[in-house]
Amino acid sequence: MVIARAPVRVSFLGGGTDFPDHFRKHGGAVLVTAVNRFTHVTVQPFLEEYFDHRIRLCYRRNEAVNSTAEIRHPAMRAALEKLGISSGVEMHVMADLPARTGLGSSSTFVVAMLQALHAHCGRFRSTRDLADEAIEIERVILGEAGGWQDQIAAAFGGLTLVQFNHGGSYQVQPIPLPKERIESLEQHMLLIYTEIQRDSFSVHAQEVKATPEDRTRAFCKLSQLAHDGVDYLASDRPITKFGELLHAGWELKKEAGSVTLPEIDAWYEAGLKAGATGGKLLGAGKGGFLLFIAEPKYHDAIRKALGGRPTVNLRVNAPGSQVIFSQR
Repeated sequence: MVIARAPVRVSFLGGGTDFPDHFRKHGGAVLVTAVNRFTHVTVQPFLEEYFDHRIRLCYRRNEAVNSTAEIRHPAMRAALEKLGISSGVEMHVMADLPARTGLGSSSTFVVAMLQALHAHCGRFRSTRDLADEAIEIERVILGEAGGWQDQIAAAFGGLTLVQFNHGGSYQVQPIPLPKERIESLEQHMLLIYTEIQRDSFSVHAQEVKATPEDRTRAFCKLSQLAHDGVDYLASDRPITKFGELLHAGWELKKEAGSVTLPEIDAWYEAGLKAGATGGKLLGAGKGGFLLFIAEPKYHDAIRKALGGRPTVNLRVNAPGSQVIFSQR
């Protein structure tokens, strides 16, 4: 049996610049952190000779099939076929947080699944290999719209600046912060669940009202904000002011055509009035989690202003994908 896990992520600044159609022309940069909420994937041999099926899968549904072509879950089917696993395998998925909430959970699952399947086959894959294979499965094989930061954050982990280059390559630069600075950032973060779920790739595929020129201009500013965010976190300036950078980024995302909803805009404004210095909607838009930066003394007021919706306490700078158990 092999158990692998990968973290979900919180993207602070630069989201949208990780799309190949943008960064291959203009470059891009994303300031992102893996957080301490994970997807676990368990893989073990399946004794198919004793059953009437050859593959068993357990996620939100249960599947018992005789060939990969019969698998309903597209990412599981794609991964097994890519790795040449056609029978004799059982896989279970356990997630700390629900899918379709703006934390990159679908990519987290794909990275953890690849890590577990490779280990099951006795193969080692580097962190970059896992990120690249996950990008290939989601963006090429399955053709889902989206950027690359989710797969990279899940594989590499940490608090990082990911820079995307014109040629399609990327560099992952860890941001080393003192323990006290990390703790201050965590204490000022407030993550509130809107209780609205949506598929990011379907949101990305929706019509964007902004012109291509406006989108490019906004995304280039977002890339610079990601670099500004690194400089700010690495300084000793108040974390509350970091919220203002997030607010500027959220305004730019909306200028670029980021999909929001009237109720989300109303909740965001209510959070600002209750004491937050800034924040953003995580992920592609139209639902998921709202992130606020605020002094801890204002957190209760912000929760109340948003109707007491669920919150999640997070630790940043979580480790990337790893095998946490392996026994043959």
